[in-house]
Amino acid sequence: MDRQQNPSKPKIITIDYLARTEGESDLVVKLEDSDVKEVRLKVFEPPRFFEGFLVGRKYSEAGDIVSRICGICPISHMTTSLQAVEDAMGIVPSVQTKRLRRLMCVSQVVASHIIHLYMLALPDYYGYPGFPEMMHKFEKETNYFLKMKDALNNVAEQIGGRPLHPVSMVVNGFTRVPARETLLSLADGIRAVLPMAHYTARMISGLSYPDLETEAEFVSLRKEDEYGSEYAINEGRLVSSNGLNLEIHSYSSAFHEEEQEYAHTKKSFLRGGSTVMSGALARVNLKFDQFHEETKDLAREIGFSVPDKNPFHNNVAQALEIYDGMLESIKLLSEINPHREEPAVKIRAGEGMAITEAPRGLLMHSYVINRQGVIEKANLVTPTSHNFANIEKDIRALALRYAHSDDEDALRLKCEQLVRAYDPCFSCSVH
Repeated sequence: MDRQQNPSKPKIITIDYLARTEGESDLVVKLEDSDVKEVRLKVFEPPRFFEGFLVGRKYSEAGDIVSRICGICPISHMTTSLQAVEDAMGIVPSVQTKRLRRLMCVSQVVASHIIHLYMLALPDYYGYPGFPEMMHKFEKETNYFLKMKDALNNVAEQIGGRPLHPVSMVVNGFTRVPARETLLSLADGIRAVLPMAHYTARMISGLSYPDLETEAEFVSLRKEDEYGSEYAINEGRLVSSNGLNLEIHSYSSAFHEEEQEYAHTKKSFLRGGSTVMSGALARVNLKFDQFHEETKDLAREIGFSVPDKNPFHNNVAQALEIYDGMLESIKLLSEINPHREEPAVKIRAGEGMAITEAPRGLLMHSYVINRQGVIEKANLVTPTSHNFANIEKDIRALALRYAHSDDEDALRLKCEQLVRAYDPCFSCSVH
């Protein structure tokens, strides 16, 4: 039986600890007289001071240091750092280095999305407290999850030297590259699990999602140049659904960060004050046309079309990126014929910046390096900082949308589902 709500009685939704997200946070939503008086996503994950650690360290140490910011997306942090150092020193890496880095990052995006969908998001929609409690009734899905994750981890291990925190990626190249036979074998491994990604997209699209539209401005990288177009990961221009189209070095002219009294994470806004959404849904909305044709067919099959403004559908966008990322990984593994290159570096002073697409959205690193190759200043802005303000804005809209139709438990679950749909990484955000 539905509970009768008294609109004059304050309703306070409190979640003391947001489970199944990376890092530590709680959430408070206060409703009164048909209005949302307060939304507070308190990130109490302790500050980690990586920007401070980097000051005084050699340029060659930065990639290894920042990869420890995250155990799920270390390749994104390392790649962004290497590219920012190269930008500061005027180094242009080889085509082979760029393709191998793209392969590493695409495989990591896929692996991260697999973890999020199966272990963090799915339990909400099937009524389980966590994925371990689901496993005995979802044996096929558990088997698919483990096999897909293993196939993608093998890419990072064979090219990077180990499945997490790679050791072969350095400024201007790789210390070692695998044999072509190894890459072809990795392609076969991913080809074998591709039907599992197809199944995953159909399963995720069939879940029952709350009805909600975000008012966010979607932002992502987009790459189109004289050499063609591709689904941007490590290169491109900053574009948005409201017409932003900037070279990445203009990032600071378009975005700014604000500190919060109640959270250790900063919020990022556009200079005009608009909140933004980055990540899988933003990417799919802004560059759906750059998906592989097979992925577009899959999207049509599951009834997904753009623009899609429901933030809960970030899960569906991730599922499509899993399938497309596997196709792209197979393509790259089949095309690259590695040869030994010397990652030589001529040290010079400079200031550099790089922006990449980490699994959860835009990741920016910038450094000032002196003529001894020592870092004098570092600034990092993570995907969760970019999304933070919009998460709270969407929770406010969600509370208004469902305050009179849901009891407190149902509304609490929807709030948790919404935060988890963004796949936030609070550990990254308090770097």
